[in-house]
Amino acid sequence: MQKDYPYIIISFGVASIFVILTWFGLYDGIENKLLDMRFKNRGRIETREDIATLDMDAKSLQEVGRWPWSREKHIPSVMAAKEHEMDALAFDIFFIERQERKLDYNDVSIINDSVLTIKEIENLFPNPDIDLANAAEEAGNIYFGYTFFPQPAKKMSVKKRTEEKDIRLQLLEDKKLFRKIDPSKYETINDFYDIDPPVDELIKSSKGTYFFQTVAEPDGVSRRYPLVGKYEDKLFPNAALALALDHYDVNFNDIDIIPGNYLSIPLPYEDEYGRTEIEIPIDKKGLMQVNWAGQWEDNDGNFDFIHYPYWVLKKFRESEYDSYVMANMKKLSHSDSTLQGAKNLKALMRASFKEKFASKKDVIKAIRKLGLALQMESYIIKTNNQNTGEQFFTSLKRKAKAPQLKMYNEIRNANIIAEKLIINPNIRLNDLLVNEKLIYNIPIKDYNVNSFNKLKEDVRSLSKTTKDENYRKILKKSLVEISQLERNFLIVQNLNKHDIVDQQRPLYFPTNKDRIIVGNIKKNTARRIVPFEFYKKKLLYGLTAPGTSDLGSQPFNGSYPMVGLHANALNTILSDIFITRTSKTIVSLILLALAVLLAFGIQRLSPTIGGVAVATLILVYIFTAFWAFTNYYFWLDLFAPIATIGLGYLGITVNNYIQEEKNKQFLKSSFGTYISPELIDEMYESGQEPELGGEEGYHTAFFTDIQSFSAFSEKLTASDLVSLLNDYLTEMTDILMENNGTLDKYIGDAIVAFYGAPLDLKNHELMACRTAIKMQERLSVLRGQWQKEGDRWPEIVHNMQNRIGINTGQMVTGNMGSESRMNYTMMGDTVNLAARLESSAKQYGVYIQIADTTYEAVKDQIVVRALDFVRVMGKTEPVKVFELISEKDQEPEIYKKILPVFHEGLEYYFKQDWDRAIEAFQTADELEEMFPGRKTNPSRIYIPRCQNFKSNPPGDDWDGVWTQTSK
Repeated sequence: MQKDYPYIIISFGVASIFVILTWFGLYDGIENKLLDMRFKNRGRIETREDIATLDMDAKSLQEVGRWPWSREKHIPSVMAAKEHEMDALAFDIFFIERQERKLDYNDVSIINDSVLTIKEIENLFPNPDIDLANAAEEAGNIYFGYTFFPQPAKKMSVKKRTEEKDIRLQLLEDKKLFRKIDPSKYETINDFYDIDPPVDELIKSSKGTYFFQTVAEPDGVSRRYPLVGKYEDKLFPNAALALALDHYDVNFNDIDIIPGNYLSIPLPYEDEYGRTEIEIPIDKKGLMQVNWAGQWEDNDGNFDFIHYPYWVLKKFRESEYDSYVMANMKKLSHSDSTLQGAKNLKALMRASFKEKFASKKDVIKAIRKLGLALQMESYIIKTNNQNTGEQFFTSLKRKAKAPQLKMYNEIRNANIIAEKLIINPNIRLNDLLVNEKLIYNIPIKDYNVNSFNKLKEDVRSLSKTTKDENYRKILKKSLVEISQLERNFLIVQNLNKHDIVDQQRPLYFPTNKDRIIVGNIKKNTARRIVPFEFYKKKLLYGLTAPGTSDLGSQPFNGSYPMVGLHANALNTILSDIFITRTSKTIVSLILLALAVLLAFGIQRLSPTIGGVAVATLILVYIFTAFWAFTNYYFWLDLFAPIATIGLGYLGITVNNYIQEEKNKQFLKSSFGTYISPELIDEMYESGQEPELGGEEGYHTAFFTDIQSFSAFSEKLTASDLVSLLNDYLTEMTDILMENNGTLDKYIGDAIVAFYGAPLDLKNHELMACRTAIKMQERLSVLRGQWQKEGDRWPEIVHNMQNRIGINTGQMVTGNMGSESRMNYTMMGDTVNLAARLESSAKQYGVYIQIADTTYEAVKDQIVVRALDFVRVMGKTEPVKVFELISEKDQEPEIYKKILPVFHEGLEYYFKQDWDRAIEAFQTADELEEMFPGRKTNPSRIYIPRCQNFKSNPPGDDWDGVWTQTSK
């Protein structure tokens, strides 16, 4: 547990820092950027069809005039809201100052020389405020806006309260557009220091007047929406909240607000999402996280909401006036049974005059068509859509005219469409054209209809290419008829969507040749708008033209018309798509859990596996955060957990590196003088550390010293001897280290070493043999160098030889000595035998002698000469010994001749065939290389031994063992 302390301190230290940052919100800016990435990754989502914007776009400004507009310019929009039964038209425009009254030049002509009263003169000047207020009052569904002034960084004096402002505030109170509060209970709610309500006539005439405030983060991006605002002892709802409350018919005083937790709206009925209460997550300031639907318009021409340009609505209102008149008459008819049916047309006409929704002339015009339409639809329903227009007029004993037959077909088609939409609200016009018996004129012989758009395109193309003028006229009429079929389908679709099909019977709709389009034509996302398009829609009305002041930033767009913010906020509330952010408590628990994982889990892994684990953990966490947001609108904090993982692991890695360097330094100080750096690294990786005490293991002992070294001291000065010895030992030790040997000690000219400890070495026997061979090769090179130096060194140096003894077996290795000073060494019979082999090699005239235990392990990889079956001095057990020549297939050419002959002699020797043995050894002796310093060779050892045994036979029970009498 104690070794985990550094990891615990690092992991929990990092986590604690981010817990503190979490509670103080000090990384919210970064987290907001990561939230933006999640919005972009999620992409566009579907929005409610009953929420849209009315845009004062560039084309509207071009047609109407530069901004600001005179207030009468807004009256067509207000009247359209009334005539087309919008649920709401909310102005994200502030009418704070009264508009100047100006006399129109055309009105000057009526003055002449007349004497007018002051009142009459005053009436000559239009009053835009009154005119707009009257229109709003007549519409009954208009919302006006105002703005607050946020508390400034430096304390500023509040504007002096004027009598006019007091009147306006009183009007807001009279209309219950705010509620009185105890400010101490809402201390954290956004507190505003001043308010600018609209002119009082507009407050009086509106359905509601609310603030249209936006709140941008420090980086300028709008992500949250202030649902409520505080001014003095009053709490005000923002526009989106107010529209949502009116949607559910809930009073602002009935909602419950817990800053930092939720804003609760009790519903009088269960809504389409099964809610009887709406709980909106809010922060302590009363801000709701906006679930942005997407870009205003993306690269494919898709919009977040339907955006109706002002000029489109104005044109729509003008061109669909006849439809508006007829729709009102149908609605009036269905509101009173005495006004229904063809028999009550006169009563309906009188009632329409009384309602004054249109001129008498327009009412009479509509009544004429309505009467015939009632008769036609009654017949169509009675005959179950089976009979034709000709049959209808035959039943009336009247001759059918072409326009009347066209009218009949339109009503019949509309009834078929209505029936099919009830069964399948998503049915397409294409499906009806192919599968249903709709009647319309196709002036192309044997034409097979499979696509409505293709039908239109084919007729249009033919009308442009035909040279027959009469046929062209027929084709153009057909285009009008096909267009009317599309129009009627869209109208009935709108009616069915709002369940008001029966309210608009008979299903006859005046023809309108104007195709009014909304959307992007170039990107093929444009569509036609028709009557009942705006039915029950909530339109947010504001500036969208480039270069205007009402543009801001949101997660998808750097320049976004901020009227869309209110649409997005309203959509968030009504669609039940609230973004829920992980609480600070949960984030803190996640951070602490990650700290536990780092401290007790990941730190135990190897650097490679640990790095992969950390990277995987980060990727899984990021994926989870993005997945949770896309699918559940759940905002899981990213920055703090990822930073905790990353920095925590970095801290652990740095700590491990520092500790590793310390441990390596310790190992180097303990082992660096007698094992290679590579072995030290491996020792560190394996976790082995030097400890006082030994450990028994199967290893290889290695001894070497210089032949006749005592003679060197007689020939060399002390300094030359030290220099020579240092050069020699350096070269030999380097070879030892390169082959993963462990240097035990230097004893004068002798090198004591071993293989397989402290780090396990599987091929320690081969490494020891290879070291011996390489040492001999290197010494040969050194002799050449010394010889080239001439008189620098005496001849004894030029002929320097060393001998090596190698033995493998059980031995004890470890740090031995005192607590304050220890040495890593080896002990045991295996070690002693290796020392004997090194010293006894001179008796045979060889330079590398190895025991049978070493030979058996590597016999397939080396070339040897079998030397003897010997009992060394001080040992009772005999051992087979060998002269190591070279690695496999690398022996000198001379040994390819010597070894077969010598081994033949050895075979005769053990068979006690002394004469043949002597003969073989003599032949081998002649082949032996007797270089300077080599006084004997194995053959010369065996010749006198054979002669002795010939004279003194050892007997039949001879075991072949030769007992050495000297070291």
